[in-house]
Amino acid sequence: MPSRRNGERTRVMIVEQDLEFGLKLADWLATHGYHPAFISTVNAAIDGLAGFRPQAVFVGLDCSASAAKVDMAEVLLLIQTICPSVPVIMMTDQRSEDLTQVVFRQGARRLLVKPVEFSYISEVLQSELSAKVA
Repeated sequence: MPSRRNGERTRVMIVEQDLEFGLKLADWLATHGYHPAFISTVNAAIDGLAGFRPQAVFVGLDCSASAAKVDMAEVLLLIQTICPSVPVIMMTDQRSEDLTQVVFRQGARRLLVKPVEFSYISEVLQSELSAKVA
């Protein structure tokens, strides 16, 4: 169950190019008590970070893109600069040693490989939110 402060739902930003997956995740989080914001482009997400003030951020990474590692590193750096204490959870369709090193070196807390069950995503999210409070 998401933590609530002053009656507010936990704000979670989802940055995901896969429209179907992003909308399903946002719907699932909303029905489980979170306040999700689904954004399909990195530029829009960066612009929206300060206004939305997320308490956690999910970033979907399309590994088929040739510049994925560079873009992802830049995105993580920007998120950490704008929201330094917010846990960032990366989601990707494949895992490689190179990708794993870049993701964690740039500040992501977790790397999930799709397909992933939404209930597991919720467990990871709660774990990161609890660690942030402790």
